[in-house]
Amino acid sequence: MIPQTKQFNTIRRGRISAKKEAARQLRIRNNLEKTLRNRLDTLFRKFVRTKAYLFKEFGVFDLNSAIQDLNEELLPTMSQHYRKTFRTVFAAANEIHDKGTKEEDVFVMGQSIDFERLVEAYYTGRTLTLTGVSRRISNKVDRIIRDGRSENLTLAQISKNIANQVTPISRGRAATIARTETHNSASFAHHSYYESAQNSLGMTMIKQWVSTGDLRTRSAHSSANGQQRPMNEDFIVGGTPMAHAGDPKGGAKNVINCRCVIVYADEQDVVLD
Repeated sequence: MIPQTKQFNTIRRGRISAKKEAARQLRIRNNLEKTLRNRLDTLFRKFVRTKAYLFKEFGVFDLNSAIQDLNEELLPTMSQHYRKTFRTVFAAANEIHDKGTKEEDVFVMGQSIDFERLVEAYYTGRTLTLTGVSRRISNKVDRIIRDGRSENLTLAQISKNIANQVTPISRGRAATIARTETHNSASFAHHSYYESAQNSLGMTMIKQWVSTGDLRTRSAHSSANGQQRPMNEDFIVGGTPMAHAGDPKGGAKNVINCRCVIVYADEQDVVLD
């Protein structure tokens, strides 16, 4: 546990611009997303190059070992990213209420929290999905090898097919994972921050859904724009209850590549569109 520091008695802000708050959150998330996308692209390309080279030289590829190898790189990378995302989101929220808070501090309105437990619980809930990523990429390599052997291709030809066919897929997957995992983990961290603030301060809070509002925005998310709910109630997004943007209860149709954000406010604050 981190020692307690200066405490604050209110989270009230008065008038809040939903548009400005959403833009502020998206700037933070986009920077985090870009960093992760580059790391994942490098990680996946290294994996593909290595497997293609080893198959060319020795004609060996073991599917289960490949999944394990990729997991050993991917899972620590994502754990580190979640931790950085949570810290960044918490620090940004603290800055709204106390300009003196530094990014390395991990507090909610001056109250110490079990930050590591929170991050670890989130990471644990994502490991099955992340392992699925390793499995799908490895399965793609395995299929190329099987197809190549059935066509009597040489080791060099199969190796080239692995590099040519899997690298573009892995690059696109890196972009999707970076956006989805960054925005979803940031949304969860943001929700956890204000949920803790409400509980520790004994205040009644509200939350408002804010969609990006461009041509890439899902119609259900555009319709949800402006929805306002008490902190402990779900939004209804395309008929599906969601506590916040990126909530896994929404299913893949609502969380993959989602860029919506939630604005949190005291019940006496006025949230402007």
